[in-house]
Amino acid sequence: MDEPLGTLDTEFRDLMVHELRELHSRIHATTVYVTHDQMEAMSMADKIAVMNHGIIEQFGTPREIYDRPATMYVAEFIGSPPMNFLKFGGGLARGAKEILVQGAKVAVPEVREDIAPADMALGIRPEHIRFDEASKLRGAIYGTEYLGTTQIVAVETADGIIKARVPAEIRLNPGEPVGLSLSSARLSLFEKGTGRAVKTAMYDKAAEARHG
Repeated sequence: MDEPLGTLDTEFRDLMVHELRELHSRIHATTVYVTHDQMEAMSMADKIAVMNHGIIEQFGTPREIYDRPATMYVAEFIGSPPMNFLKFGGGLARGAKEILVQGAKVAVPEVREDIAPADMALGIRPEHIRFDEASKLRGAIYGTEYLGTTQIVAVETADGIIKARVPAEIRLNPGEPVGLSLSSARLSLFEKGTGRAVKTAMYDKAAEARHG
């Protein structure tokens, strides 16, 4: 199927997503479905192949691709809002459990490989950011987007704007300074030059599954 829902309005597209999933479950046929809509892919696929200029950057279940992106391209493409990136420099040593970002120490999943000094990026999903005045990682509220039960908050940092998904009842004002607390077990590290993800403890289960 080559983008079969591309011309439909939102309401009818949601209906057809459900119908196509039901059809697939009923006839048990292998189906190759092509789409540029990452949310469509996430909601319908058992396995996703994320392609970039004809190259498969990652192949896996929607959860694997969302939780453990293999490259920065995949991390940016999958997710709404996409993964945030904060730059940091220096190398990484096997066994390291923290990095220095904007002068603040940030706990990360244990590093499983040695990385020579290079430009690096810390990847954070919006839902893995919380506001904590005790944090030394700082920013200022740039704007908010109300979504009902949650809100998307844009925070201006020394490394540009990042977005957090937080409960809607939190009251925030533009320009208000905030501390940023990151869920250490859910963070990704990337080499900016190659875009590849650094091997950390977060990727252990995926590696075991491939070789198990």
